[in-house]
Order: sequence, then C-alpha cells, then structure tokens
Amino acid sequence: MPAPAARARRDRRAERRYYVVAEALTNAVKHARASAVTVTVEAPASDGVLRVEVRDDGVGGAEFARGTGLVGLNDRVEALGGRIAVDSPRGAGTALRAQIPLPAANEDDAHPPG
Repeated sequence: MPAPAARARRDRRAERRYYVVAEALTNAVKHARASAVTVTVEAPASDGVLRVEVRDDGVGGAEFARGTGLVGLNDRVEALGGRIAVDSPRGAGTALRAQIPLPAANEDDAHPPG
C-alpha cells in the first residue's frame, strides 16, 4: 500500500491532468461558439502516455499568440512534462491535442517526498 505522501502526490498529478481537460472544454465553450465538442482520452499501458484530444466545430482561429487561455493551458501541460498542439483553421473548428507522460505505478513509492 502506498504511503500517504505518495498517494497525495499521485492525486495531485491526476487532478492536474483533469484540469487540462476542464480548461480545454472551458475554452471551447467560452470562445468557439461550437455546437458540439468531443473529448477523447487514451492511456495505453504500452507507452505510459496520456493522450487527450478536445475537438469542436466552432469558429476556429485559436492561436497561442492570441490569448492567455491557451498559454495557460500550455504551461499546465508542460508542468506535467507534456506537450500540446492546436490545429484551428478559421471557420473550421479547433482540435487541441495534449500528450502527458504518466508515472510508473511504483514511481511515487520509490522516491521520498520532496
């Protein structure tokens, strides 16, 4: 059974991954004028990477240089050791893709709190 500190670190990382998805959905609702948003989440055990895609059918035109929402989202993903990409042609919706490494099952137990 993992130590309480290890469990707490794992819970914080899971919470941060949740907020990546929540923030991407918030951006779609606030800015895209979309009629549909699709969220796809994959975490194949074979490579230990969480893949998240948030796709909408809104107005498009989202760019990292145009707003703090995407910059903040990028910062959040990078803080988790991941990367993010946005494909958002004007008038054709937005696809946001993030890849975030997942810790090994025993990683927290092997490292003391710090």
